[in-house]
Amino acid sequence: MKTTSIFLAMLFCIAMLTTSEVKAQEETYGMAEITYMLPKIGMEKSFENAVKMHNEKFHNQDPFKGSLDYILTGKEAGWYVWIMGPCTFSDLDNRPENEAHTNDWAKNVSPKVQKYGRTEYWRYNKKLSYSSKGSTPKYENIWFVDIKRGQYYKFKEFITKIQKSYEKKETENFSIYENQFNEGDGRDVAIVWEFNNWAEFDKDDGGIKKYYEELYGEGSWENALKDWQEFTESIKSQLWRIGVYK
Repeated sequence: MKTTSIFLAMLFCIAMLTTSEVKAQEETYGMAEITYMLPKIGMEKSFENAVKMHNEKFHNQDPFKGSLDYILTGKEAGWYVWIMGPCTFSDLDNRPENEAHTNDWAKNVSPKVQKYGRTEYWRYNKKLSYSSKGSTPKYENIWFVDIKRGQYYKFKEFITKIQKSYEKKETENFSIYENQFNEGDGRDVAIVWEFNNWAEFDKDDGGIKKYYEELYGEGSWENALKDWQEFTESIKSQLWRIGVYK
């Protein structure tokens, strides 16, 4: 009887440990904090250098690693995006906010900024994304998608099929990020494609359609596009240059 009790106790401990590990894995995710900034005219390079120096001092390690991207197209062309992460919400409780950090930004960066824009938190959805190996992209094509209320499940179904199509194609990255604090401004989800040069936009290889129809049948792509119109309100597209400084 004693042996049975010990055995059951061991099983219970193992079950508890397994549950804790699964829960920890589920809670691990990557999120980016982004802030839009417009430097003063003529101070763009000085602004870049100031941010670079600030990041090297205070944002040089995960999860608070900082970087700077540049918007190339759209109404916000000419703006920069300061990015911190990947991190979690729990990490934010320990972010660098000491006096030296605050004073460095106030003294060296802020005087070169004409205007601060939005600050957002975007969570990476690994389950709906696909990353090929060995990718070192220079640019990103980002779609900010406005999803109709109550229609996210349809978006998820559609993106799951797109993800499978990219897995079949194998040569491109396809990432999904979800806005953690929706303001009703049409920026619910971000779909990100990476590319290395502008010449890629001249390619006419049919995109993902070929691989989608190989998986889901002839004519399925046209039906998918019709469904897309049903559950989305709008798309705002931007091209970003990744990493203004190296």
